[in-house]
Amino acid sequence: MAGVFFTAAQELHMPTLTIKTHAALLLMSFITWGVFVLVGWPDYYQSWPLSMQIGAVVAVTLIYIPLSRLILQWMTTRDYLGHAWWLALYLTVPLFCYDVVYIKWIGGEDWGFLYRYWYLTLFYFSFWLQFPLVAKYWLREPNQR
Repeated sequence: MAGVFFTAAQELHMPTLTIKTHAALLLMSFITWGVFVLVGWPDYYQSWPLSMQIGAVVAVTLIYIPLSRLILQWMTTRDYLGHAWWLALYLTVPLFCYDVVYIKWIGGEDWGFLYRYWYLTLFYFSFWLQFPLVAKYWLREPNQR
C-alpha cells in the first residue's frame, strides 16, 4: 500500500518533506477539523439552513485562497505546485478520517453521511483543485518572475 502512495507522489511531483513539516501539517489538519466541529456545534452544521451551509462553503473557500498561499510560502520558497499536493493531502485525507471517527463511529451514522454532510464531502475534493490552482496562478517560482 505504501508503494502505491509513493508512486502516486512521484507522479504528482510531490517533494520530500521533513518530519517536522509532516507533523506541523498533521497538527494543522487536526486544529482545522476541531475549529470546524466547534463552529458547527452541536450537530456539525446539520441544523443550519441550506443557505447558511452554502454561505459557509463559499466563505471557507474564499478564506482558504489567501490562507493556502501563506501556508505554501511557509512550507517552501520553490516548487509551490508540488507542495500544494501535500497541503491538499493533509487538509483532506486526515479530515475525512476524523469525520469517519466522529460522525460514523462515534455518531453511529452510516456511509450516507457523505451525502447528508455534503459540504464536508465537497471539501474532500475541492482542495485538490484549489490549492494547486493557487500555487500555479498566484505563486510563481523564483525563475518565473
